[in-house]
Amino acid sequence: MRYRFRLLVHESTGQKYEDLFVKVMGYADVSFRPVKAHGNIGDRGNDGWCASGGKYFQVYAPEHLPSNDAASIRKMESDFQKLDSYWSVIATIQQYIFVVNDKYKGVSPHIYKAISDLKARHNLNDATIFLASDLERLLFAQNPDVINSVLGGNSFGGTNKSIYEHLVDEITRKMYLKFWPVISENLIANSIESDVVDGFSEASMVVFKTVLPNTIPSLESSVKNLVDRADALRSHFTDSGFAYLSEDLKWWRRDMRWKKVRIDNQDEYHRKYDLYDNWRRELYTLHCNFVYALNVFSFEVRNHIDANYFMGQQFTVVDSMGTYNGLRGYEAIPSGYSDTN
Repeated sequence: MRYRFRLLVHESTGQKYEDLFVKVMGYADVSFRPVKAHGNIGDRGNDGWCASGGKYFQVYAPEHLPSNDAASIRKMESDFQKLDSYWSVIATIQQYIFVVNDKYKGVSPHIYKAISDLKARHNLNDATIFLASDLERLLFAQNPDVINSVLGGNSFGGTNKSIYEHLVDEITRKMYLKFWPVISENLIANSIESDVVDGFSEASMVVFKTVLPNTIPSLESSVKNLVDRADALRSHFTDSGFAYLSEDLKWWRRDMRWKKVRIDNQDEYHRKYDLYDNWRRELYTLHCNFVYALNVFSFEVRNHIDANYFMGQQFTVVDSMGTYNGLRGYEAIPSGYSDTN
């Protein structure tokens, strides 16, 4: 699966990424020949080639792609000089491909400009940057048995899951995300099902007990933030004197039962009403914050695990009755986090 390949890309640097590239190219192009580094002379700037077309590949996969473009450009030009001085007498260089493990982040325009200049300076037929996304497309254009061979194990319908896949599945299931529109409507009505509250707690515990590999920090950060926002939403009901659990144990609701008791002092009545109304406003803020965290989490999942997660749909605050919009129903996508009072 694609997400398995993307995890592999994120985990691969240096020789490991070069080995991955060579393996994919070996299947994709029968004319491709890898070059093994030899002693103190290395590979002379050539990590693989197709002799008949004068096509040469050089792999660059640092642990952290330099933010300073000059370092990448120096690497490219240095490797090409070594390549030109040794290999051009064996087969004229017609195409030069600089293979970069950008970990799906892309490279700057300066690097594209540098390879374009290199192409013109050496009168090449072609000179290009080959990114992780290009390697992914190349692999998944192959037969399923080839893909399975590269990724290892039963990648198609297999039961082996990565830690990230497991977490995404558990969070999605335990937080009842497939039923989010209904949950959101209930939150607008100042209530939440106790099963959902329990699910939030269970999802939080799964994350707490999981030793994350720190392979994709942005995804891990989105997971931790999501459960933090879920915990805040949950505790607003369960740890508050302004909410209660229904007698049938199925619902947590804002506790307005106090209104059934006569309060003659109007100042006291308004003071108490304001307290409970402030709890309601805080709930709406926590609701919106949770939706924003859901969308950050979903973005990371689509980038690294499953491009079709919830079919690309964003989560929304669902207020079909227009409680917060002058009785006009609407759905909203929060643009950031807000502080509670």
